[in-house]
Formats: sequence, structure tokens, C-alpha cells
Amino acid sequence: MAHYGIDEEEPMKHIGSPNWMLRALALLSMLTLPACSRAYPATALPVLTPAPATTQSPTQTVPVPNVSPTRTATSASTPTDAALPSLARQDVAFENVQFQLPQDLASAVNAQVAPGFDRLGELYPAYTEFTLVNYDSQNTRLQPQIQIYPIHELGPAATQTVHDLKELLAARPATLLTGVGIPILPDPHAGQLISAHVEYLTFTNGTGVRVLTQLGQDMWPIHNEGLVYIFQGLTSDEAYYISAFLPVSVSFLPDHVEDPADVPPVDGFSYPPFDSPNLASEYSNYQGAVIRRLNETPVEDFVPALGLLDDLIQSLQVGSAVVVASPTPQAVTVPCVNGLPTRLSVGAFAYVNPDPPLPNNLRSAAGKDNPLNGEIQPGQAMKILDGPQCADGWVWWQVRTLETELTGWTAEGDQQDYWLIPCNSQAECGP
Repeated sequence: MAHYGIDEEEPMKHIGSPNWMLRALALLSMLTLPACSRAYPATALPVLTPAPATTQSPTQTVPVPNVSPTRTATSASTPTDAALPSLARQDVAFENVQFQLPQDLASAVNAQVAPGFDRLGELYPAYTEFTLVNYDSQNTRLQPQIQIYPIHELGPAATQTVHDLKELLAARPATLLTGVGIPILPDPHAGQLISAHVEYLTFTNGTGVRVLTQLGQDMWPIHNEGLVYIFQGLTSDEAYYISAFLPVSVSFLPDHVEDPADVPPVDGFSYPPFDSPNLASEYSNYQGAVIRRLNETPVEDFVPALGLLDDLIQSLQVGSAVVVASPTPQAVTVPCVNGLPTRLSVGAFAYVNPDPPLPNNLRSAAGKDNPLNGEIQPGQAMKILDGPQCADGWVWWQVRTLETELTGWTAEGDQQDYWLIPCNSQAECGP
């Protein structure tokens, strides 16, 4: 299985420093050593492919503009035939993610809850994935995708990437060291050959950084088949990690490279021959020329325009439908009159109280009269997706069961007893 086009080979080991930049420098040094260089890359460039979802909810296609603009679905459905008025942006909602899609960017969005996967020994949890359909791209290797990962379910290496991104967002350097780039999930185990148009973006309930780069495991000319807009961000409650890969192109770069000798120079700097005695310095000059030219190129001259991509990213809202204004979740003491104070929050975990050994009903919406989606058995664990809502005097939460992958709304308890018991992590959930 490939995620973000990672080749299933032994990755280069990070050095022991906790600083993300020092680890990236180790890879940069490998990319610029003449003795390790060759005329063509040692391995193929990453290929972004949607993860299979055979055990998850079917992929939902969200056409533009032929669906209700705020429709949320948990199963496959057929788009309605009623056309909406022409809009500059189309609202898309799936699971606990919402964003606005500029209509000039894509004709539809494929959304799914993709299954967890094992990447070279690192376990990644199930995640929400959006793939843009009919996206204007010359890139045959990279799919235009946005992926949302639950931070508290990530493994140790991915959790370190989260810390590295927090460190970068706190420092907010105006430029990045050439070849170092930004922390990325999933780890592509490849170098970022350039870093251009670095910007720190704020979305509805979080912040992150975007950069134009090209991934590679060896020195190679920059070209439109590899150029990509990457955004990496965190929600303000640190519950979710946003990873977006959106291919872009620009007129002064070649669309594809078969032979580096055929690549035209950029502002007088040519891609060096692999046997050049000054390979490292000549390649550095070539990188610098490409970065300068990209930075000087107006955002509207890229395809798609960088402003459209920024608009999409800045409209993202992940997690609760209520925007969290502070970096930590706000405590909800008594959401229902005469009800018990809630002990749960979005992004947390819980399991059904085994005493008494009764299941919790899972309904399509908050309220005892709504259709039944299933039952959560005593001791079974769940992830909190949204809420709380008060209905029938009970506190309700939207959850996804970890064992059966059912999604729906369930009550935390009544006026006297808690039916759901909070737990600190997925591993600690259970009686």
C-alpha cells in the first residue's frame, strides 16, 4: 500500500536531534553529495494515490454545484439534479470537516474515511480524505488531496512530526533553508528539493504553513510534473493534523524531464551535468535561481492560482461545528438544564460503561426519536467527533465506534448516571 507515493523501502534514519531542521539537514546533505549523484533519480518521485477504503464508508462524490452546499453524508449517495445558482465558492461538508471549494478549482470532491495503514513500521490511524476531481494539473504523479489525521491516534514518529510543526509555527521563519522544507505527514522519506512562496496561513480553527516544493530522493531538475503546493497545519485544539498536497505548474518550468541536459537554464543558471567537478555548488546555484524565479512569479500566474488554493485552505474547519477561539477546548459545564456536567470533548475517546451491562443506542441525530443506526456494546470504545448537543434532557455526542466503524449520535448519560466513561487515549479505552 502506498500513501503519498512512498516507495516501500527502508527509509533513511533520522539523526537523534529533536530539532526538525537538523534531521532534515541530514537528508539535504545526502542530496547534495557529488559522489551520490547520478544522471537520473535513484527512485521514482512520490505518487499520491487515494488509500483504499474497502472496510470504511464508501467514497462520497460531492459535485459542484449540483449538491446542497452544506450536505454531510456518512454513506454513498446520488447527487440531486436540482442545480444551484452559480456561486464563486461551493460549501463542502463530510464527517467533521467543512471547507469552501472555489468553483474554478475542481468540478467535484471525492470524500472518504480511509482505513489506517502501516508505513514502514509506523501505524497511521483511519483518516478523512478529500480528492479534487477535474483539477487543472499537468502532474500525472500527484493527486490533489487533503487528508485529516486525528493527532491523538498517531504513532511516535508521526507525533514527533506534530511537535516539529508546532516548533516551526512558533518560530515562523520567513524563509526556509534550501532543501530542508517543512515537516510532512505522512513522512514521504524524500527530500524537499526547493522551498518557495512560504506563507503561514490561518484557517477557521487552526494555523499552518504552505510551501511550493518538489519531492525527490536525489538531485533532479525542477519541473511541473513534480511541483506541488504543500500545506501542513494543526487545529487550535491540537486534535487534528491537516496535510494537503495540491499540484501546481508555472510557464517557465519544463512540464517533464527525461534528460537533464535538455532542461533550459533559469536566469542563466543551468542544471549541472552529473560528472561536473563542481556539482554541489552548481546545483545549489540552480536551486537558488529556481527559488528566486518562483518567488518573483505573481501568485495568479501559477496554475491553479495560489490564491485559489489559499482560499480553500483558509476556509477549512475541522472538528466541532462550533469554532474554538482559544488554543484549548472550552469546558462545557452543564449543556442541559438539570443534566450532569459533561466529561467529554471533541477529539477525545470514551467507552460504554459496563455497569450495568447495557448497550448505548447510536442514532442518526441527537434525540431519542431519531432513527437508530446501531448499538454500542458495554466496554466498546469510540472517538468523539462532534457535540455536545442537548436533546430530551440528555447530552449527546457524535461518535465513531473503533471496533465496528459505525458513526452516529449517542447520549453521555441521563440526569443521574454517566453511560460513557472518558479515556485518555485509544489504547486506554475499555473497562
